[in-house]
Amino acid sequence: MTVQNAKAAPPGRHLRLFDPGQRLGWTYRDPESLRSPFPEPEPQRQPIPVAYENRAHAARLAHEDRKGSTAKIGGGITVVLLLLATMGGATMAVLAVIAAAVTAALVVHAGQSATTAGSRLEAKRAELEHHFQYAWQSWHQRALQHAAAQDHRVRGLDAWGALPAGPAMRRLDIFGGSQRSREGFLTVFGTSTLQQQPLIVLDLTQALICEELSALAELAGVPVDVQLLPSRMAESGIVSGLTSHELVDSLVEAVYAEDSEGSRAARALDTRILQQLCGVLGADVTPARLGAGLRALMGEIDDTEALTRAERNRIADDLLGDKNKDQMRDSLLRLASFLHPLERLGAERGGRGPGYLTCIALDFTTGSASTELLGDLAVQSVTRRLASFQETAPSVVLALGEQGLQRRYLEQLAGVCERRGAQLTVLHPHLREGSQEVIGGGTVGFMRLGNHQEAGIAADFLGRHHSFVLHSLTDTDGTTVSTSVAKTVGSSVSTGTTYSESVTRGSNWGNSSSSSYQGGPNPFSTSSSSSSGGSYSETTGTSTSTTRSTNESTSHTSSDGTSTSFARGRQRVYEYAVEPTQLQALADFSLLLVERRPDGSVTVHPADCNPNVVLLDRVSTQPLPYAAPSAPAAHAVQAGYAGHPGGMP
Repeated sequence: MTVQNAKAAPPGRHLRLFDPGQRLGWTYRDPESLRSPFPEPEPQRQPIPVAYENRAHAARLAHEDRKGSTAKIGGGITVVLLLLATMGGATMAVLAVIAAAVTAALVVHAGQSATTAGSRLEAKRAELEHHFQYAWQSWHQRALQHAAAQDHRVRGLDAWGALPAGPAMRRLDIFGGSQRSREGFLTVFGTSTLQQQPLIVLDLTQALICEELSALAELAGVPVDVQLLPSRMAESGIVSGLTSHELVDSLVEAVYAEDSEGSRAARALDTRILQQLCGVLGADVTPARLGAGLRALMGEIDDTEALTRAERNRIADDLLGDKNKDQMRDSLLRLASFLHPLERLGAERGGRGPGYLTCIALDFTTGSASTELLGDLAVQSVTRRLASFQETAPSVVLALGEQGLQRRYLEQLAGVCERRGAQLTVLHPHLREGSQEVIGGGTVGFMRLGNHQEAGIAADFLGRHHSFVLHSLTDTDGTTVSTSVAKTVGSSVSTGTTYSESVTRGSNWGNSSSSSYQGGPNPFSTSSSSSSGGSYSETTGTSTSTTRSTNESTSHTSSDGTSTSFARGRQRVYEYAVEPTQLQALADFSLLLVERRPDGSVTVHPADCNPNVVLLDRVSTQPLPYAAPSAPAAHAVQAGYAGHPGGMP
């Protein structure tokens, strides 16, 4: 992205930065991501109903079968008739011709049904193809219309929008960044803040990062009061409007900024000296008159006209005794040394009041005690002014420099802003020492943190979340081979003897008689007989048998085994929500705004603080509304054939 410098660009376009709504930066959204795809699926060719294919296939098979059988039978009959015709018979020849004709007719008739079924199949295929072409053309036209509507819608969406500050944000701490990025943030935030309330900018960076904001405010017609310290301290109003007691307290606090605890006695003594001087000076108390009074107390020659002769004589002769002057000489010398470079502070201010935009800035000078004193005095002055403000307190932006600021000054300013309901924004160039101690006091944002230690502190503040990551991988591949041989040899001998004995005895007897009729003189005849007998047998035997057996067996056993295992181990770990390296690699104008929710979770809102984003096209100065992909128009689609004149096939 290439943008112009805000100081060199046409001023009219930059005035959009003053549009209503407080902004911290810009958020980017790709309008193409909101393009909704065409919801209708592309029509597909419908398959031909199975019944048509089955009928055509069956007709072809029947045709082939009938053609073969008819040809065989008819051909056989025709051949027989032709043979008979050759043997002499005109009738047979005629019959042969008739048989051939009938056979041909039957073959043709068998093919007509197959042709009819094939024609119906082709007609159905053509009908479905016609339906598909019509549905696809209709779908294609609707797709083109949808794409054109999406193009028109996407072209009307903004790509850049504002990151709002939020009504509840009272304290904002921005850590890190370069001088240019902090200047860009101050410009974007300051211009949007001026639309709704006055703004005080304390620029302690010595880089004048408020210059761009003040220049744009002047172009927009906003009353601007720029006070450069120390080069134009005479026009500064940091001590204007302070009472004598408030001026004394501010000076003493600034003098002892780095030694607030160990110098209470010295602070009390310096406060007493200055208050006594104020009693002599009356209502007209200025740094120049206080410096002249201190020189009068020390007896130094003063050729200025800050004091009248009567005031000088009274201070020199009556304010302190000679003994007290000797005891207080160190305090008098210290106060005079600090006040001497500040004597022209506010000398040419006149009656000019603060502007709607007040910028109090330290310009570039080498480090000196007076410069640091002016910075501390400016913070003290703003703090006291806010505490005594009668109307609504303005918003305050404090841009710290490399030398930092005493923590108690920052806490005092934050306490007054909180009590008065004023918005306080602090820009910390680093996240270390005092800045590290105040992180989390309000809403927090991070710019690029180049130092790895500072990036680590910021990552710790953003917190960690747990996740399961791959911890270990185990891959095992093994092979097992085992072989065994077993041989068994055995023999056995068995002997057996068997003894047997048997005795058999037997006897038999019997009587018989018979009679017969023969006729004649002696018709009957009778005969009788008897018999008897006996037997005896005895058998004795012995048998012996011997059995020998020998067996031998050999067995071989072999086994092979292969095992493979793969294991993944996952472990729960706590990782940074944002890695330190990511904070170190942020772009120059990138800002990460941290939002902590009540449940402890952290949401990070990225933004761009470049004020020249407003010069680009498709930029809104308001937050981007949620723009979901548009709902497509409803179409009565039934399987991709809706709207066809013929309806569903």
